[in-house]
Amino acid sequence: MKHVLSAFVLGLASLSAVAQEPTLCGTDQMRLRMIAEDPTYLEREAQLEQEIREMLLRNAVQRDDDFVYVIPTVFHVLHLEGEENISNAQIQNAMDILNRDFAKLNADTAQVDPVFRPIIANSKIQFRFATKDPFGNCTNGITRTRTAETLVGESTSKLSPWPRNQYLNIWICRGIRSGAAGYFTAGGPGLGSLLDGVMILHDYVGDGSSSGTGSVGRSRALTHEVGHYLSLAHVWGSNNGLPENAPACHMVPECGDDGVDDTPLTRGWSCCPNVGQRADCDPEIQENVDNYMEYSYCSKMFTEGQVARMRAALNSPSLQRDLLWTNENLFLTGVAPGSEVTCAPAADFYAQVGTNPSNPAVPFTPTACTGVNVRFVDNSTLAFPNSWSWTFQDGNPSTSNQRNPTVSFSSPGWKTVTLTVSNDQGSSSKTNEYAVLIGSAETAMGAFFESFETQEGENLYPYFTANYDNNHTFFRRYTGGGHTGSACAMLNSGDRNQLDLLDPNNENDIDELVTPLVNLSGISSAVLAFRWSYSTQTNTDSLISEKLQVFRSTDCGRTWTQLPGELNGTALVNNGNDASMPPSQWSLRTITLPASVLTNNVRFRFRFSSGPFSNNLFIDDINIATPVGLIDLMGEGFVNVFPNPTNDHFTLQVLGMEDDRTEVVITDLRGAVVYSNVFQPMGGANIELSTRGMGLADGMYMLRASNSRGSSTQKLILGR
Repeated sequence: MKHVLSAFVLGLASLSAVAQEPTLCGTDQMRLRMIAEDPTYLEREAQLEQEIREMLLRNAVQRDDDFVYVIPTVFHVLHLEGEENISNAQIQNAMDILNRDFAKLNADTAQVDPVFRPIIANSKIQFRFATKDPFGNCTNGITRTRTAETLVGESTSKLSPWPRNQYLNIWICRGIRSGAAGYFTAGGPGLGSLLDGVMILHDYVGDGSSSGTGSVGRSRALTHEVGHYLSLAHVWGSNNGLPENAPACHMVPECGDDGVDDTPLTRGWSCCPNVGQRADCDPEIQENVDNYMEYSYCSKMFTEGQVARMRAALNSPSLQRDLLWTNENLFLTGVAPGSEVTCAPAADFYAQVGTNPSNPAVPFTPTACTGVNVRFVDNSTLAFPNSWSWTFQDGNPSTSNQRNPTVSFSSPGWKTVTLTVSNDQGSSSKTNEYAVLIGSAETAMGAFFESFETQEGENLYPYFTANYDNNHTFFRRYTGGGHTGSACAMLNSGDRNQLDLLDPNNENDIDELVTPLVNLSGISSAVLAFRWSYSTQTNTDSLISEKLQVFRSTDCGRTWTQLPGELNGTALVNNGNDASMPPSQWSLRTITLPASVLTNNVRFRFRFSSGPFSNNLFIDDINIATPVGLIDLMGEGFVNVFPNPTNDHFTLQVLGMEDDRTEVVITDLRGAVVYSNVFQPMGGANIELSTRGMGLADGMYMLRASNSRGSSTQKLILGR
């Protein structure tokens, strides 16, 4: 091999032991991109290669052949609370496989081609979970971050990297945009070093023996990637291949060399051929199809030459690998004997919903109906818990000692859940008062019009928001002006976080605005209409990648289906580059709802996916009504509450209540019903109510009144 890349990308096809069409790797594209973006790339590439060659020639860098290089390792799990948030046990399984393969302890070495058995090498390189983070705090070497970047898997998705001169960073994700199963990038000096490490799909981690998402056939992918991390190329060389021009079952059209003396020339293999078929480039020379740096899916070995190169790379200052295994660093990272620390787990958890809660479509909101099973997932960090104690408000069961229990709830509203986890070092607890939102027909609103004029401050209740990255951009109420009145909902996607060194432009973020529960049963047709305003920060149409989607759910938000009429690209932009606030231009989107939505327990959600040139998004005048004129059934005058605020007694007047039975429901800010009653036709009388008689404390409540004329939700303020 003439060039040793500091960035490799591995793209793996679905794994089996038979011939198949491989996924095109991204090595060439990654290398070309880095060359284009970094004028020092080729110089650094040559410097690294020269360092390794000199060390191999001197042979002194290998120290004692029995010296074991120990590498502190951290796994960063990027997830959206789906199956990609793999268990500690699955990661431990992957670590065991990594150490087994690098130590030549894998039993399948007996199946290696007899020609290569004499040169199967033990690298004497070990990987150990760090027990101290970069700040000296206790850790189990596993971090977990909820982020939409798990769907992207780019180098800029490598969130919260630990210093590369102290740790091997491995990120686990749900998807990689290029179609690869994993890759390694090193980056350059300075901020470029933040990219150093492996990115790999969750189902290429481990062999499945821990009941995770891995499988035996995919379990060597991490071994391959760490080989790249230690400066090994693919056995056919630095060209990741153009398989469409290669012979069947091969990676490249021409025979290539990886610069290692004991790995023969090869075109690379995308299948595992029989022994008699392996002399492809030279009929006198068998090729090392069993090599971990192949794509043959029968990988079982490193050669002596590859091991010598990896050990030399661990003495190279260019990528700071020479600092990883020093005694000083092993003590700093809690890996050296006597320096290890153990700690109590830090409790964390989340609710998982959907028809398959163990593998839900992501991202999802923590919403479901009464009586429906919700799975709660232990997401504790810092250490491995060995006991769990749960309590669930209105839950069935109300307590559990299982790690990931399944619970249903008997009443609507936000539910408080507490988890206590412990191990031999201690325990910790977490309580979430908004762990899951349970809905039922008794709390569903009728058709409504929402202009966000009655809420207070930035609060959007009874709407709620989902900020999947827990970052600085999220939906909130804006009071500087809307399409109707002075307020609307705003997503501050135009804000930039300059402290985010990898992605300051907030690209690939996902935020949602979710409506209250709606009851559309009993009507023959309905529409969803809303106004929006949006500008962009680019003048190039092709660079507008952000989009606004609308989804509907008929089971309280447990599962979702996208509605037609997605707004993306130039169709989304109606204010050009004008980011002034309030926005000057508004557009109307009307969506006819299918008959399947005309039921109770309906929710809608507005999802915005950001791009590199995103700006603020404004939404107003959300109207769910019959198609006839899109009339404002919930406008001024439908419900009259006075006095409001009140210390106790108040009077309620509802349009049509003199002739129609009228339902009144009052909920608190958590969505729990605190009062419900159905009033028969009142004739000329008013509805008189006492908040003190209901046992209500001072604060804000939502009062919904509905009858055959329509439905409206108003604020009710108790206390002055």
